[in-house]
Amino acid sequence: MKSHLFKLFSLLVFLMMANNVAGVPLAPHLYKETLDNGLTIMVKETPGTKVATVQIWVKAGSIYEDKDEAGITHLIEHMIFKGTPTRGPGQLAGEIESLGGRINAYTSFEQTVYHATLSSRHWQKALDVLFDAVQNSLFDAEELEREKKVVLEEICMRNDRPGTKLFQSLMETSYLVHPYRLPIIGSEESVSGFSRENILAYMDKHYHPENMMVLVVGDVRAADVVQGVTSRGAAMAKGTFVQPPLPKEPRDKGVTFFKVEEDVGQSHLALSFPATPFLDADTPTFDILASLLGEGDTSRMFHELRDKQQLVYQVHAAAFTPKYPGLLEITAMLDQANMEKAFESILVEVFKLKYLPVTYGELARVKRNLEADFVFNLERAEGQARTLGSFEFQTGSPLSAEYLERIRGVTREDIMAVARKYLTTENVAGGFLASRDNEIGLDLESFKALILRADERAKNAVPPSYVEEAYLTNVHRFKLKNGLTLLVREDHDVDTVAIRAIFPGGLRSETEQVSGAFAFISDLFPKTTEQLGSRELSLKVAEMAGSLSGFNGRNTFGLQGAFLGRYFEPAMELVRDVLMTPGFAEDEAEKIRQELLAQLRQQDDSLPSVAFREFNRLLFQGHPYSLNTLGSENSISQLQVAELKAIYKRHATPERLVLAVAGNVKAKDVLAQVEVLFGEWEQSGLDTGISEESFLPPDMPTQPELFTIERDKEQVHIVIGFLGTTLTSDDRYALEILDNVLSGQSGRLFMQLRDKQSLAYSLSAFSMAGIDTGSFGVYIGTSPDKRDEALKSLWKELHLVLGQPVTAKELERAKNVLISNYELRLQTHGEQAMDMGLNETYGLGQDYGVYYQKEINKVTPGRVLEIARKYIQPDHYVMVTVGAKGVESIEK
Repeated sequence: MKSHLFKLFSLLVFLMMANNVAGVPLAPHLYKETLDNGLTIMVKETPGTKVATVQIWVKAGSIYEDKDEAGITHLIEHMIFKGTPTRGPGQLAGEIESLGGRINAYTSFEQTVYHATLSSRHWQKALDVLFDAVQNSLFDAEELEREKKVVLEEICMRNDRPGTKLFQSLMETSYLVHPYRLPIIGSEESVSGFSRENILAYMDKHYHPENMMVLVVGDVRAADVVQGVTSRGAAMAKGTFVQPPLPKEPRDKGVTFFKVEEDVGQSHLALSFPATPFLDADTPTFDILASLLGEGDTSRMFHELRDKQQLVYQVHAAAFTPKYPGLLEITAMLDQANMEKAFESILVEVFKLKYLPVTYGELARVKRNLEADFVFNLERAEGQARTLGSFEFQTGSPLSAEYLERIRGVTREDIMAVARKYLTTENVAGGFLASRDNEIGLDLESFKALILRADERAKNAVPPSYVEEAYLTNVHRFKLKNGLTLLVREDHDVDTVAIRAIFPGGLRSETEQVSGAFAFISDLFPKTTEQLGSRELSLKVAEMAGSLSGFNGRNTFGLQGAFLGRYFEPAMELVRDVLMTPGFAEDEAEKIRQELLAQLRQQDDSLPSVAFREFNRLLFQGHPYSLNTLGSENSISQLQVAELKAIYKRHATPERLVLAVAGNVKAKDVLAQVEVLFGEWEQSGLDTGISEESFLPPDMPTQPELFTIERDKEQVHIVIGFLGTTLTSDDRYALEILDNVLSGQSGRLFMQLRDKQSLAYSLSAFSMAGIDTGSFGVYIGTSPDKRDEALKSLWKELHLVLGQPVTAKELERAKNVLISNYELRLQTHGEQAMDMGLNETYGLGQDYGVYYQKEINKVTPGRVLEIARKYIQPDHYVMVTVGAKGVESIEK
């Protein structure tokens, strides 16, 4: 009985130990163990997949071969499944294939991998077969002679492949001393001379546990795998061989060139530049750089050489970043008549990366595609195993998340820095493969001259006007002698062009006596010119299938137009006439006056509009933002045309003007026309920039300021708000995040007050950043009987954001929404021109889109809490209530 209990106890202890043998996971379901003899065991559990791949990785690649061992690593890979003492030739593979699996191996520069993939219920069989093959292969002399013939046939086959021959020639030309220059498969001479003794000697040097890793990915239990590997591999003896240092490739190799002339019908070219080893900090940048240049139909070289110039049939770029310094490799398939032009055009695209920053959209797209390729590779067990094994052997850790983060972190500046460091005219390898009777005149000297010519072309592709830091692509900035600022964005994909003429002005330049003047002016001045009446001007615009109108806001006013690209020149002439010689016709002014008075009445009929009008009046007391953008009935009725014209002339001067053009135009052509049309416009001599007048921000209310307007209506509209921040304040980004957390159908206000409590139909937060001051608050439309409960719930939500940080999920959603909205609103040429013009007018810079997204992404929950407490002041606010009779203003 005691003996039985002891055996049962021992079994339980063993099972407990087996269940814990895999240790603490490196990541969910990922385990790594190292046995005392140095053998690494790695397991990635993928529950429910029903599949497993079992692999043995060996740090035995072709670069570790001695001169007399060229190709032996690859030959061993062929021989490893040719029989063991317990399994004859074909039986190793047969056992796996009989289970519906597949077994194979591959050799690379740095490692050999033996792998079997099959149903996960048979993973132990795969482990047993692979261990038997690696530990016990006989390397039978007769089998060896037969397999050497197979490999020799493979060498001949590779020599007949143009692509393989081109690649090998490129490697031999790119590397002067490093064994990467040698073919993995070896040569006919070296392979023919190998004996069984040679193989055993090589195995004795390299096939030791400290050089090996057993990697299993699949529907398995890590503890079971560790136990299975330990029982088979723990007894393996450590090796004594120390790998001597490999030859170090010289840093400056100069320009090298090769020709391969064969019996081929299709020509090819190849280029390379030095690149980084895998562990180098610049390697993620090289991956992005290669993808930008030549990965897929959207890549630069494909678009330029294949689609536009039609010089090549195919063109590709790839970053070879192994353990030691690698290469940026470029290949193309083309007609031999285009060889020199194609070489030069490829090099121009490469060298442009040194002088022109890539676009933000281009960079974002490439990052997404690289990440997608990486992730899709993980769908299969073999893909996961290859990724885990590669990272483990290259970095000592199988975790790839850090690498993806480094990919996401690559900037435009990083790409330019890497390009300038590595893509030089002094270190280029190139060559071509063509027919023996080709008439290609390239040699080393002409190739060197071609490289220098391409670099000069790339430099000249960057005009002085080009705004390198611009968020949008292909933006140019010019300054005319009279102070006019011209911005041009070239975009030839769609044949439209947008024009925005922006002046400082608008509400911020008004007083109570001239309230609404800029609303009046922006409607009036585009109606006529000194030469054209209203009907004539409208017909001219219509004949160009365009639109032309004025605009005004809190800080600016101006002219906006949109036309088909082919009408740009006459459209710009019309813009010049409207801006420089507006008619300010009396009859048109009277029509517009009546329209503005009608808009004021319409505004008064809209309860939300009334609520916000009165909110601004009370919050911004003493500041122009307190005025109504539409003006007042008294001021609109009293303003005279002469007065409006004088205000326009005072504000519409060339030194104040930012003229922004976006669309199917060329910057140099736009500049030439603008200089002719606007060059004679004289400056006013006044200091009239956006900050011409300085206004102190209003004081916050000393106590809650409550205001009620009763109307015979069924709804109540309430605005509660506080003083906010400015366009240039760092606070605006966290405040926008807070606004977004509260707003939208997934925001707190909607979810709580509408979805859960049914207290309102419309509600939202708002944030307005101005020049001197701003506002932040909430709006709600509800019924009178729910008003009190809605206000209590509203204040409850405000107090919640004052009491604790927003959640990580809310913060992430808000950031995504804000950044996506910024990107989405710049889809049209009109929106692009307006964004360029306003950023210039406000002094935010053409890189503001980058800065905005960076600042939004920097916001933390703690920062949102800090900003909430700074701006949401429960004792210093304005509340306006407009609506159903009998409502009373109550405090929070």
